Amino acid sequence: MAELTEAQLLSVWESGSGQGPQDRALLLARTAAGDAEPVADLTLAALHALLLGFRERAFGSSLPCAADCPACKEPLEVAVETGELRTPAPAAVPGARTAPLTGSFRAGGRDVTYRALTLRDLLAVAHGGCDSRRALLQRCVVGTTPDAGSLPGHVLEEVARRLPGIDPGAETTVALECPGCGHTWSAEVDVAGHLWAEIEGYARRLLYEVHALARAYGWTEQDVLAVSPARRRFYLEAAG
Repeated sequence: MAELTEAQLLSVWESGSGQGPQDRALLLARTAAGDAEPVADLTLAALHALLLGFRERAFGSSLPCAADCPACKEPLEVAVETGELRTPAPAAVPGARTAPLTGSFRAGGRDVTYRALTLRDLLAVAHGGCDSRRALLQRCVVGTTPDAGSLPGHVLEEVARRLPGIDPGAETTVALECPGCGHTWSAEVDVAGHLWAEIEGYARRLLYEVHALARAYGWTEQDVLAVSPARRRFYLEAAG
């Protein structure tokens, strides 16, 4: 993917501003992939890898994060490297990024076959207005022998327990330690949500710069975006 221009970043922000988290994730994935692949069918691990690469190109590899210690409630501010959130990729196989990764087990006299979650699954559940966890797990089940319709909750929970084994990296977590009480825990990082927050913050700062320079010099938005960030800072200081 080519580097985003500031005008393109503003366009992405404008397009995603009225959308929900899953639709924003789709927008970011399409932007990152440049329509090179059907991103809705990526597994969650592949989606995260795509977005982490996008984040590195746009803002670098260090993610500033905040968390509260679950033991003493002390607020922490940490910098997480994108490499900490990546799961080593398997040997390259043509089409492997979108191939449905599957597994199977036997429960209650039935053979249950399941597959990895995809972004399309998250979108379907987000728009369905139903029990999202159960609906997601049910979508993962691609077949039972013999077929007995909807699976009971304990079987679906077994599917949930096994999903990380077929799609490592579907959950992006980082190990944290509280400097105050020494408690250690694993915290999940919402890659798409974090990236969106950074894009939104950058876009808003950029629009304030456009506003200030338009008032000071009568420039259009296109005029402002044509000036490098370093030169814009000079003009903003001079106008102030």
